[in-house]
Parts: sequence; C-alpha cells; structure tokens
Amino acid sequence: MDDPCRCDLDYSSIIKHYALKLVKIERLKSADFFQDNGFPLAVLAVTNHYPYPRLHRHEFHELVLITHGHGRHRSENDDYPISAGDVFLLHGNMQHGYADVDHLNLVNILFRPRQLGLPLADLGDMPGFQLLFHLEPHLRQESKFRDRLHLTTEQLAEAERLVAQLDQELRKRAPGYRFAARTHLMQLIAFLSRCYSNAKRPANEGLLRLGEVLSYLECHYREPITVKDLLPIAHMSQSTLMRTFQRVFQHSPIDYLIRLRVEKACAMLADPELRITDVALACGFNDSNYFTRQFRRVTGHSPREHRRAQLKSQAGSMASAPQTSRPSEFQNSKSLQALAASKLEMAAGSPSDN
Repeated sequence: MDDPCRCDLDYSSIIKHYALKLVKIERLKSADFFQDNGFPLAVLAVTNHYPYPRLHRHEFHELVLITHGHGRHRSENDDYPISAGDVFLLHGNMQHGYADVDHLNLVNILFRPRQLGLPLADLGDMPGFQLLFHLEPHLRQESKFRDRLHLTTEQLAEAERLVAQLDQELRKRAPGYRFAARTHLMQLIAFLSRCYSNAKRPANEGLLRLGEVLSYLECHYREPITVKDLLPIAHMSQSTLMRTFQRVFQHSPIDYLIRLRVEKACAMLADPELRITDVALACGFNDSNYFTRQFRRVTGHSPREHRRAQLKSQAGSMASAPQTSRPSEFQNSKSLQALAASKLEMAAGSPSDN
C-alpha cells in the first residue's frame, strides 16, 4: 500500500531519542505515542526502519506487521530473521530491538487491551488467536521464532487494507471514531487469528494443537473435563501435556480450567440479579462451597466480596461521570474484558497495562 498508515508522529525521531539514552533497556512511554490520552490505540507505519539494536520495552502492546524488506529482530537472549509477511505480538514486558535492517518497512499497531475494553474472550474459541496472543509470544525463545505467523502475499495485502481502515478512523477522528476504530482493530485481530488457524506449516503443528486445547477449554468450560479428554485434541501423552501446560502457564490443565471458570464467574457476578449458586453452576462448578474455595484461592476474595467490590466500583464510576454523558458501549461487559486482557498478560508474564 502507498503508506496509508502514515502517522503525524515522527516515529524515527522518537526511536532515535531513546537510542541516544545511555541506559541498557529503555521503556517507551505511552504519552509519546497516543495522541488521545483516553484511547490507547495508534497505527505507526515505518519506512526504512532505523536500526535500533539497543533493547527496549513498551508501556503498551505492539502488534507488528512486516510489509517489506528484512532484518533481524533482537530479544533479550537471542535474535531472529524477519521478512515481509511476518506478524508477531510484543507484550509490554518484552525486551526487543532491530538490527541488520535492509529496506525494512513495518506497521506497528500500538494498544492497551484492558483500557480499550476489547472483547478478546470472544476469540477464545479460535486456535489461531490463542497462538498469536498467548502461546507464540511466550514460547518464542524456545521455538526460535519458527512458530511465528507468516502471511501469504494475498493475506498480507488484506491485512494492510484492514490496517489502512483502522488508521483512517484514527486520523479523521470523526464522531464515533473510537467505536469504529475498535471494530477495525477487532476485524484485523480476527483475520490474523484465522490465518494462523489455517496455517499448514509443519513448524506450527505442535503449537496449533495446544491452541486447539485452549479453544476447547474456552468452548466447553461449563462441562466436566478431565485431562484424558484433552489428549486426543493435543495429540500428546498425558505426561507431555502436563509438562507443556506447566512450562507455558505455570499451571496444570485442570488448574488452568479452574482459573478460566473463575474468570467467567467474575463477569457474571457483575449482574446483582444472579444468585451466586447459579453463577457457580453456569461456570462449571457443581458445588457452591467448592466454587467459593476455588474463587478465593484464585482471586483472594470470596464471590460475595468480589461482587460487592464490583458494584461499589460501578456506583462510583456512575457518580463521577457527567450527568449528560451516556454509559460506554462496553460498560456492561467491562469485567470480562478486563479479565480477558489480564489472562493475556498473565499467560505472557507481562505486567498490567493500567
């Protein structure tokens, strides 16, 4: 595309500014990149990327789309070749940089999922989403970047088109642009997730199977599930599956499932009309006492305490809002979205972006 994602910010100057600082690892600040302080989403297209071998972090997530050229992407412990068609996600805690660049053009989608209120949980049933947002970033060092998403020429052109639509909304800032920009970002994430799900590269096979396990848990968390139920999906032995979950998530498959059920319960508890026993049953807990114990173990609070805190927070937000304002279109599902974003960050070991 003919630079449809050009941004008014001088990205190269910002990078050079940080590169000149005499610190080993710099943390790029949100204030330097987000023009709308209350809406942390930006599109930055970079032509002939400035070599930036010094490692740095961000206060935000960065979805990177390589559109032309090649180079090497550096991390804390290794570096990997990158070229046109590569797509990868960088969580805020990930140290990285670029070296040996040769006509390297890329597009960066900068965002903070929790503050944007993205309904990422709705994509949980897509193995490709699990790979793009959870598994590949966490296993990048181990896989030597072989499991990254690589788009075909046609897929890359479509991704660039979707990015251009997002960028146009952000720069025009017409009424309703925040809603429209969220929609375009979610369309892009869904498209990339589908590309990942449909990738048939042998290198992705093991990771894709693990993504299918996560998607199965997302779709069937209400049902009784045992580790043996997951083995045919994972195409792994029980010991291998247990080791893999422990290495990636620091939890067993069943503990991961319990935490997923607790996340879903947190969202439902925001509705004061629902009985706690009904919430427990709807989320796969057949015993309300067991539900309370597991909820407290995961969150540090009982379900009742969590509900009180939620309602108090909602009441405070409504009291502080201008009387002429309307509730956000995402307000009712805020808890689930925040937890989905927390799950994304927890899986990759990243700090909160709030």
